[in-house]
Amino acid sequence: MNNKSNRQPAGDRALIIGFGLIAVLVSFLLTLSWHASLLDRFEFRQLQTALSTYWLVHDGWSLNYPLPLFGPPWSVPMEFPTYQMMVAAVHLLTGMPLEQAGRLTSIACLLAALPALHDLLGVAVLRHSRRLIVLAVVITSPVYLFYARTFMIETTALACSVWFLALLRRALEHPRAGWVAATTFAATLAALTKITTFVVFGLPAAGLVLWHLWAARRHRPAGPGYRQLLLAAVIPAVVSLCLAWWWIRHGDAVKDSNPFTGFLTSRELRGWNFGTLALRFDWSFWVHVQENIVGYNLAEGAIAIALFCVPFAPARSRWLAAGAVLAFATGPLVFANLYHIHDYYYAANSLLLLSAAGLMLASVWDDARLPRGANWLALGLMLAFQLHAFYRGYYSHHRHPAPPPPALAAIIRETVPEDGVVLIYGADWDPLLPYYARRRALMVPGERENETAILEEVLARLPPRQIAALVIHGDKLRSRPDFIRERTGRFGLSPQPVARSGADDLYLPTTTSPLAIGKLAANPSPEVQWLALPAQDEFSAALKTDPTNHLNLSIFQPAPSLIRSKYGVSSAELGGRPVLNAHAPSELVFRPAPSVRHLRAVVGLPDAAFAAGREAVTDGITIEIFTSDPNGLKQLLYKRLLDPARTIADRGPQTIELDLPGPPRGELVFRLGNGPANNPTNDWAYWGNVELR
Repeated sequence: MNNKSNRQPAGDRALIIGFGLIAVLVSFLLTLSWHASLLDRFEFRQLQTALSTYWLVHDGWSLNYPLPLFGPPWSVPMEFPTYQMMVAAVHLLTGMPLEQAGRLTSIACLLAALPALHDLLGVAVLRHSRRLIVLAVVITSPVYLFYARTFMIETTALACSVWFLALLRRALEHPRAGWVAATTFAATLAALTKITTFVVFGLPAAGLVLWHLWAARRHRPAGPGYRQLLLAAVIPAVVSLCLAWWWIRHGDAVKDSNPFTGFLTSRELRGWNFGTLALRFDWSFWVHVQENIVGYNLAEGAIAIALFCVPFAPARSRWLAAGAVLAFATGPLVFANLYHIHDYYYAANSLLLLSAAGLMLASVWDDARLPRGANWLALGLMLAFQLHAFYRGYYSHHRHPAPPPPALAAIIRETVPEDGVVLIYGADWDPLLPYYARRRALMVPGERENETAILEEVLARLPPRQIAALVIHGDKLRSRPDFIRERTGRFGLSPQPVARSGADDLYLPTTTSPLAIGKLAANPSPEVQWLALPAQDEFSAALKTDPTNHLNLSIFQPAPSLIRSKYGVSSAELGGRPVLNAHAPSELVFRPAPSVRHLRAVVGLPDAAFAAGREAVTDGITIEIFTSDPNGLKQLLYKRLLDPARTIADRGPQTIELDLPGPPRGELVFRLGNGPANNPTNDWAYWGNVELR
């Protein structure tokens, strides 16, 4: 006796409305941090894709699409640039900023996969409205809520692969030339866009073919014959895989043409892509897979609900779900290392697992054995579990916004001409600076800094004097002065860095305009330390050395070794406390002991300098504190504009507390300069206690 009632399917409209509400919520979540930088998660991959897209827009279409990181031919073809071309088109047609165009394209591709999935679910003989349950489970998965709004190719490859599967089903049902051609096109696009995603859909494709071959045997001669079915299956497979093989071979040939990019060929990346056999038998690997599943793909509670539905589901749905789960497992089984390291690789296969879970619930939606309302409760809980998994995982990247682009990139963009090339040592092939600087780079990958002959081979393909800047990344190379001296001399660059940001030192040509550098340094970023400011020599040259034997230097610990000023200095009292009048422009020069790690100073302008009713008042003074080592290398530690006439908080004595970044080498200079207009009127500055300890 059949345990199921003949209850008519109901609630189509409710499911459609419910899916619409879920789609609105998902749209909101997908557009979070819309204007944030690309530095949120796996930024290396995002920046690499964005860099290629930017230069594709800049230089135009080429089969050897640009990735200007290693010198000519300025191309390192990885996957076929399907996504990059789409983003470039959106950017050019709409005027939308490049990064937002990339996010919009990625989201659109995820949504574009849904109609194909909806059609594929016809295999399960599901009512159209019930298929929306599966789609809702898919789009609320954390991996898609996060990675579908990144500058990555993942959802483009996914959409192409799902459409290939849907069109293959149609071609097998109706093996006519039009369907076969459409399937071949989708298969080719999927294989070229990302072969590792396309491979995951190979098992479901094989299952469809075997299913139809079995059906043809049972229903012959009513349905399509074996020959028609085999042609419909083999043509897309052979064409797409042959073209993918050709693309890989072509990409390898381009990579082999540059001595710095051979490590990125398919033969060199084989171990990276597939991993070792031992990894697949490592228990920790499967624990990590499980953590990725419940943390970023299908939450524990959602899995429990799907498993609860299994006994009630029709046999056909159970078999289809089992096949989808098995196909999901091919991802980490085949590309073990990639899935072990990158959680975004689950964007390729997660749809299969999610569809299996959603299919279980959709298949029992109208089952009379379940209490009335249990279906809606199960769906609500499943989606709530998914959204909670997103909140506890990826949502932290929205709570804590991505850092801004590196400030050093803006300096490179301002000082390096558009056709200039930045030589970068020590950063491997990280595209961070090249992308945000919008300049071509010649990056020396790995630890190959001593392979100067290979670098010269690459440089020979560049016009003379095109290296317009040098970046040294990391303490390992920054601690090699002989190496830096030789490299800067080779390219006509200043022997000392102009600016430092984090682990990066920037060297510019000796011909770079001091005025341009000074203009940039006048608007300092807390990320950037200005190490060599040519204009500072002119400042000091305009001052005279003051005698100190008549001064009260007890307020300084230790006493300054040198005092320079334009208008002279004098000891005085202010508010009953001794001070040193040091009308700007002036400098105090100290030679601190190597043990000094902290400084404290008091500085200010007397009330008379900005008193109301005066015919002229000060327009403020600049305060700079910097170190100057024996080689003339200057490091800016502190800079401030003091303008008490306009800013109440600047009135009265101002205390400076500063920790030094390391043991002082050479001199420590306290400088007072005139205000923004370089007007010395009433710049009657003074120093109070100065302590170095």
